[in-house]
Parts: sequence; C-alpha cells; structure tokens
Amino acid sequence: MAAINVIFVLLTTFVPYLFFLIVFALPLTSAIVTIHCKKRYYPIYAITTIGLCMLVTMWKIDDTIFYVIPSVISGFLFGFMVEKKVPSFWIILSSTAVQILFTYVSIPLIQLMTGRNIIVDFATVFKINEFIYLDYVTPCFIFFISLAQQVLAFAIIREEFPKFGVELQEPKNLPLSLAIGLGSSLVLAVIFAFVYGPLSYLFTLVAMFLGIYALIYLIMENKKIIYIIIVASLVVSVFLFAVFYPLVPAPYGLLFVNIFFFLVTIIVLVNNYLLKGRKKDTIS
Repeated sequence: MAAINVIFVLLTTFVPYLFFLIVFALPLTSAIVTIHCKKRYYPIYAITTIGLCMLVTMWKIDDTIFYVIPSVISGFLFGFMVEKKVPSFWIILSSTAVQILFTYVSIPLIQLMTGRNIIVDFATVFKINEFIYLDYVTPCFIFFISLAQQVLAFAIIREEFPKFGVELQEPKNLPLSLAIGLGSSLVLAVIFAFVYGPLSYLFTLVAMFLGIYALIYLIMENKKIIYIIIVASLVVSVFLFAVFYPLVPAPYGLLFVNIFFFLVTIIVLVNNYLLKGRKKDTIS
C-alpha cells in the first residue's frame, strides 16, 4: 500500500491534476491497512509512505505536507472508526477536523519553505483578498473544502470496503450522540460570537452538517406530523431571522440561521427520546 501511494504521488509530478485523485485514494489505502494489519505496524506504514512521498517530490514538498500526511492520518481514523462501528457522521467529522488541523499547521510551514501563503493564493483566485471579513471566510472555506474531501473519500471507501470483506453499519435510529453534538455546536457558536467571531461561523457550519444528518433521520421516519413540524420550524426560523438580522452588527447576522437547527435539536430530543422513552415505560 505504501508503494501504491508513492506511485500515485510520483504520477502527479507528471500530471499535477491527479492530486485530486490522491486526496481520495490515500485515505482508502490507509484505511485498508488499518483494518487488515495490526495497529502497532501502522506507524511503519505511515512513516514509510510519508518519507518516500517526500523523497519523490523533493522539489514540491508542500504537496506531501498538504495532502499526504492528513490523508494518512484520516485514513487511519476511517479504518479504526469503521472497526468500532462508529456512525458515518462522526467518521466524516473527525476526519474533517484532522484535515483542518493539518491545513492550519501546513500554512506557515509551506510559507516558510516556499514563500507562498495558500490563504492569500486562494483569496486572490476568488478575488476576495481585499474583503473586510476575510478572517471570517477563511475557516469556513477550509472547513468546506475539508468536509467535501472527506465526504467524497468516505463515499469511495464505502463502495470499496465490501470488496475487502468489510461492511459499514449505520444505526437504524438517530443516535443520542448526534443530538448532543448538534446542541454542543450551537452552544459553541453562540459562545464564540462573543469571544472570537470566525470560530462562531466554523461551529455554525458544524451544526449545519449535523443538523442535515438529523433531518435525514427524522424524514426517514416517514411521519406526517414530523414533516409538518419541520416545515413550521423552517417558516418560524425564516421569520425570526428576518426580524433579528438587522438588529446585530455585521457580520454576525448570518448566525441566526442557527435558530432553525436549534429547533431541529428540540424536535430530535422530543421525538426520539422523550416520546419513545414514554412508550417503552408504558409497555413495561
């Protein structure tokens, strides 16, 4: 697997656009190693892969730092969490957090080695380098790119794992950890609005990701009352957003989108835990 990774990286020196494939291929190979080998051997694989990739891309080492190292670590998380039967949303979110962490670590390293600031490069490409709220856009942009990478990587891994005798399992009912994660993200978004604004938007995106998962679980229950409550919550949220948005200073008005996901959290807790808990008590 280390050899396959190195071949992929070497090919990108001739066809740079293949790095988009590496972003998805490396986590898969690393996840397979995690599942089929003893965990104590994984550091050997990781060090070998990273070392050889750096060797074959010595003239462009920033690609190895930016793509290969996070993929090796996120691939290990993929494989380990699949073994532990962790729900897909936590697998994706954990891998995204690793990608974000290494992105922020790699920015000063790449600038030190190459003199390039990738944030400035991206801002220039999208013509927002003079945008007054660039500090707020940057963590959201990094989160979105990292999340998209991990979602696509997970989709590929999900399709390929059965070929290696590994089945991914999803909980039939909405896990309590999802509701807790959604509520915690909303609380952190509010706290950081008063402490450090850019992080409030980052946790808002986390809440949106978990909230969409929660909505999928609710919709899959196929209850008309749930559909009605969700639509009503959306209408109320839009109304409250329109009322409160002009009352707060820029750029915090957009944080009121969290009203809808706060209502989704309440719906989840009431439907999945309070009502079902009462039914179980009655039966027993």
